[in-house]
Amino acid sequence: MKIIITFLGIQAKKTTYSFEDKNYDGEVFAEALHKFCNYDSMLVCVTKEAKKTTFPILEKLKDERIQAVEIPTGETTEQMWETFKTITEKVNENDSVIFDITHGLRSLPFLVFLFAAYLKVAKNVTIEAIYYGAWELGFSNNGIAPVIDLSEFVSMIDWLTATERFIEIGDGQALANLLKTAIPSSVELRNNPASRPLKSQLEKTAKSIETISLALNLTRPIETMQSATRLEEILKQAKPSFAERAKPFSLLSERVVKEYGQFALEDPTNQAELIENLWLQLQMIEWYIQRDRVVQAVTLAREWLISVLVLKFGELMFDKNKGRKYVEGAINNAVENRKALPRPITPSPCDEKLTALPQVEELLKVWSQMAELRNDIAHVGMNLNPQPALKLKEKALSLYPQLQKIAEELLPGRVITE
Repeated sequence: MKIIITFLGIQAKKTTYSFEDKNYDGEVFAEALHKFCNYDSMLVCVTKEAKKTTFPILEKLKDERIQAVEIPTGETTEQMWETFKTITEKVNENDSVIFDITHGLRSLPFLVFLFAAYLKVAKNVTIEAIYYGAWELGFSNNGIAPVIDLSEFVSMIDWLTATERFIEIGDGQALANLLKTAIPSSVELRNNPASRPLKSQLEKTAKSIETISLALNLTRPIETMQSATRLEEILKQAKPSFAERAKPFSLLSERVVKEYGQFALEDPTNQAELIENLWLQLQMIEWYIQRDRVVQAVTLAREWLISVLVLKFGELMFDKNKGRKYVEGAINNAVENRKALPRPITPSPCDEKLTALPQVEELLKVWSQMAELRNDIAHVGMNLNPQPALKLKEKALSLYPQLQKIAEELLPGRVITE
């Protein structure tokens, strides 16, 4: 159902409104709106006084679709909440809504934008338009008042929410979807071939955001670094496209660059970049912890500790069957040998290198704590005495300073300052 929600003040003034190059007269804007807009229902919000003074103008139209909805004068926030409740209750799921903010109290435009944002989320409503009949601009336009559609600005809330979600928790799907809606249609592309670069740049941006979002969710640090590098480059290249097709994002893209640029590393698997790679992974662990992504933080932390020792011992960083296996075996051997009744072990080429480290006891302590935490998380609390989620987060938080200390002692190149 298509619903018009309009507001009336207590004064009327015959005005000629211009909409899509045609003129329509009306003593109130809703009268002109009735002439050029198709709708199923028009809800006319009126105070008691407006119902007496201006609503009769619409009553003369004798249209059963037009219905008066009494609202308070809006003198207090309680009355504004009452108006909010009254209006939103009259809109159903999946309706299409047109708002008119030409008349009424000055606070109404603010409320209407809140109505629109709420209805989109709560009832999956389509906001078709938010019209303002700018009668005051008619004085400089031969008495013709332009009709302005402000609905584009409602989308600012969508862009803000999606960008904030991407920055705060790394979920970029909503932002990617908004960028996809800004891509020129096949009809536009056919009629205007010059818009093809817009399509390419918006598609690349959406895909890049989806890629880094998924890489973060699945704890893929190498892919995250590579994707962050590409995202930064793509956002800079696509800035003119945002200004033309996705104006809200043109104002927000710098925040995305700032947030994910910190992880950018063009060739993280290059031997010369491995030290920087591991420092960035440590930043990533902190990033996860700050956002309550404990599963990802602990998963990455365990592999990070192995990686630090692989680099320290000169082993192959990405060889699961040799370098990484040797280091993990040496750690597990050292833990086992410190038990009162150790089990037989399989010697590792890295056993002596590990035990020779001055930090070996500290490393084994952190490894044991991490293994316990990781196992508790992996078994999803399916045991007789599961630790509560908050406790798991606290343990992850307590591990991070120990990881920082290990980094300062075993990784050259940086000093962490609080």
